[in-house]
Amino acid sequence: MSATLIPRRAGAEFAAPDEIPVRPYDLGPNRNMALAGGRIEPGARYRVHAHRTIEQVTYVVGGAVEVWSFDAEAGEAGSVRVSAGEAVVTPAGESLEFRCASEVEARVIFITAPPYLPDNSDTVVLDGHRALGPGD
Repeated sequence: MSATLIPRRAGAEFAAPDEIPVRPYDLGPNRNMALAGGRIEPGARYRVHAHRTIEQVTYVVGGAVEVWSFDAEAGEAGSVRVSAGEAVVTPAGESLEFRCASEVEARVIFITAPPYLPDNSDTVVLDGHRALGPGD
């Protein structure tokens, strides 16, 4: 069997900078993307944040999530409800916030490109939804 064609398991759970509990996967020799599973608790509202250079796909496996983001064209934050089997894409530099939109814990998969940096240096926690500025 190829060294790359092996099942991958999630690592230990920890809180991401926005406080969502996540479990990253070791993708072996892959250098172009990262994968993590996350849990979004009912009633929880997680911190607004943005990624400077990382694009992110959030795929909902179970439950539903309300995803908030800053809409630069409208000049304000907007939201969308994402249910199981649906995904939302967040470009680099766009603010992002997750809220559980179901009575049960929402389970999500985060796919990022380039890979999420283990030291969190690409993530900026914000006080509210806005576009990232030069000092961020």
